[in-house]
Amino acid sequence: MQNETRVNLKHLLEDMRDSYRAALEEIIVTELIANALDSKATRLDFTVDEEGRFLRCVDNGVGMKRPALKEYHNIASSDKIRGQGIGFAGVGAKLSLLLAERVVTESKGGRGSRAATEWRLANPYRAPWKFIPTSGAVGTPRGTSVTLHFGDTESHLLQAEFIADAVRAHFYPLFHDYLGEEILRFVYRKGVEVTVNGEVLLLPEEEQRFDHGFKVCIGKNRHPAGAGFLTKKVLEQGWFARLSGRAPGERHLASGLSVSTFGKVIKTGWEWVGIMPKSAGELVGVVEIPALSEVLTTNKSDFLTDAPHLRKFYRLRKAVQQAILPVLRSLGEYAPAERGSAAKNIRPLAREIEAVLQGLSSEFPELETLLGSRRGQGSPTPEASGTEAAHTLMDAAEPKTTPPVAREERSGGKSGRKSGTETRKKPGLALALEDLTDAPESLGRMVEDTVSINTLHRAWKKALLTKQEEYHILVVVGLVLAEFVAPEKHPLEFLAKFLLSWSAVEADASPKAQAML
Repeated sequence: MQNETRVNLKHLLEDMRDSYRAALEEIIVTELIANALDSKATRLDFTVDEEGRFLRCVDNGVGMKRPALKEYHNIASSDKIRGQGIGFAGVGAKLSLLLAERVVTESKGGRGSRAATEWRLANPYRAPWKFIPTSGAVGTPRGTSVTLHFGDTESHLLQAEFIADAVRAHFYPLFHDYLGEEILRFVYRKGVEVTVNGEVLLLPEEEQRFDHGFKVCIGKNRHPAGAGFLTKKVLEQGWFARLSGRAPGERHLASGLSVSTFGKVIKTGWEWVGIMPKSAGELVGVVEIPALSEVLTTNKSDFLTDAPHLRKFYRLRKAVQQAILPVLRSLGEYAPAERGSAAKNIRPLAREIEAVLQGLSSEFPELETLLGSRRGQGSPTPEASGTEAAHTLMDAAEPKTTPPVAREERSGGKSGRKSGTETRKKPGLALALEDLTDAPESLGRMVEDTVSINTLHRAWKKALLTKQEEYHILVVVGLVLAEFVAPEKHPLEFLAKFLLSWSAVEADASPKAQAML
């Protein structure tokens, strides 16, 4: 008698579905596009036939030969390499098995190779498939067609308007002229065109207009890493808005700053940025950073949280903060931290914290990039294009040194700047006492390389009355930095070690440092 290992394929697919935040129909559309883009497609054509009860997506990518198409039906199969794409191993077609009666995939892999298969989920444990004759669905020399056949007309995937809105919402940067010119032309050299039932998808003219564009640069030499825009007074739109009772109108973006990589929107809001504007709900924008593809989770819908990838993410996030802060200040949405005499008074404590973090850097390496980097990497040359330029942009995000916590200092004549008129920051952590009027209940927060202690919080006011300011600042700095440690390391563990290390440093501090407050 032959033994057999059996897997509940339906549960496996449902687990894959649950790893995303979006609805299943959106996931399917998103993944079909992502895998097409990963295959170097420059054109995608969606055909929605409600009467025929099918949805078809055809691309002109590199396609698959018969052996690759056979492996494509392995639920757990993936030849994806991190940082080289945004799709997830043909998961669009695989997850379609949860909704469609059958999935037909046809592909041309070049040199006359062509093959087609039919696939279905027969029961929770079986997903049989077979090779079938090709139908000519792929009209280009190479490419892939995926057709989902449904048993009824109830699915959102049989609504052309749903498909169009989902494509624009999840791949908004692909259709935005500014983002295309400033950054995505290095990724998609020939551009990308998407059609739904023969109509080319475009953004309305009013969505091409915006108030403030910005560029994201890395390191002292300002190597380009991304670009974005912010604009004011925009509401959630598209089919999401209509379903929630809002009137359709201006934009397909939700309020907040969305972040995308390779044209795919990964997150929306302000939490990931670490900055909360005064009128957060009235601002909308997108920042495209190709290098973030290196720190995406397996399903490409979030960022990895292990120490090496956190370092890359925080370095890029700091660059985004540096890029948008001038915009937010010009809009009156963010006030700079106060750096008067109070800031000078806490510099001795900053030096103690510097010594503490140097001692903890080996145990908590994810904080290294958060605290600064001394040099950047190469930027793309004008001759660079396509994937080569995209990877150069990604390389610019990788730090090569581990610097100490830093202080502000005046730049002298040797630097070539005007003496006494400009300041520059050494890499590292700075402290500031600040009225966080937009978040009065917050103990503090970190923006760029500055931890701001909220002087509006009642705990700070009590610390002043009891002359415990120094300890309050230390606890707040520890709590703020604890948010950035890798998830497998408990924040309280970091806080405890931070305070323990400080107690050892403080014991050897000079009388002047001990009496700073």
